[in-house]
Amino acid sequence: MKVKAQKIRHVLVLLILWAIGFLAWEWWYSFPKVTLAKIAPEENLHGKIDSILYQAITDYRLPSLSLAVVLDGKVSYLNAIGYEDLQTKKLLTIDTPILVASVSKIFTALGVASVFQDKGITAQDYVRLLDSDARGDSTMLDSLTYHRLLTHQSGLRDKNFSEMIFSFSKSQSLQDWGADFLKNGNKFQTGSVTYSYADTNFDLLGYLLSRSENLPFDSIIQTSVLTPSGMVNSRFINSWPLEGNGLTGYQRTFLWKRLEPKRIRFRIFPSPSSGLLTTTKDMSLALIHLLRGEMGIYHKALDWLSAGETEAPLSFQKRQINGAEWIGHFGGQAGYSSLLFYSKEVEMGIFLFANVNDDENFRVEIANQVISAISQ
Repeated sequence: MKVKAQKIRHVLVLLILWAIGFLAWEWWYSFPKVTLAKIAPEENLHGKIDSILYQAITDYRLPSLSLAVVLDGKVSYLNAIGYEDLQTKKLLTIDTPILVASVSKIFTALGVASVFQDKGITAQDYVRLLDSDARGDSTMLDSLTYHRLLTHQSGLRDKNFSEMIFSFSKSQSLQDWGADFLKNGNKFQTGSVTYSYADTNFDLLGYLLSRSENLPFDSIIQTSVLTPSGMVNSRFINSWPLEGNGLTGYQRTFLWKRLEPKRIRFRIFPSPSSGLLTTTKDMSLALIHLLRGEMGIYHKALDWLSAGETEAPLSFQKRQINGAEWIGHFGGQAGYSSLLFYSKEVEMGIFLFANVNDDENFRVEIANQVISAISQ
């Protein structure tokens, strides 16, 4: 009995030492919450929004926050506060290159729509009609339409946890990924065509777009979407991290009310589903063109995405805010969170970015506060 009791004590001591070591490690490699110098806000609308952002930094323990608001066709607010990196204390600005995760899907959809419209292809067309040689030995394209891919109703799924473990160290080019996926894609079919969100839908769209044009995906989006709208500091990245880019994503620590770096990893380069690197200023330009509708750069693409739709353009998410209908997309990956939404009803658009994961729904809360302040 004594030997057994000693073993139990030894195990308990080891567990306690491990816990102490973990907490000490977490403290050492993390950062305290950001405290910004208090400012005397202006009494105008700009000052009210400043106050909302500064308060959000404190309330939600954010490293930084950037915001663009477009109202009545013009940029009415554009600002960034906090740090892009807590170790160097380098400030986030409206020109800082930022990762917007799934907001990227909007621009992939716009690129697909722009190119396929010129080819006379509709969203209801079957994927197999574009390139019969693309299917390989897979039969999954037989009943797959662009509409289903754009609305996550294709029956395709992403890799599960165990599959990700075995491929953890591998990143593929989009071309290699697409070729492999078409050969083995049947095992990623769920058999259901109900809504099931999966990055695979947009990565496959990007691959098919690139194959149809015989050009790199990032080059197509640059030419058809980003450059025409003046987004000269935006692009789909082909590697990460980038030399000279100091942006760091964070997450909240397990116990301490602190922030620790959270590494992001891309399994595909360029990633049509989540690989857009942009700036807050460029996102304000995108909002202007989205709100212009028929008068904007994106009008033909939006027409293609909206054909036969009563809810929202294909690939766009829909929300009700302050009684108005808003469409856009959320972005969240590793230590980066963003949203881009606009409403034709109130002629307003909003883009928000923070370099921390959103486990408290702060994006929606901040956006609601900003929209309410403007609507008063």
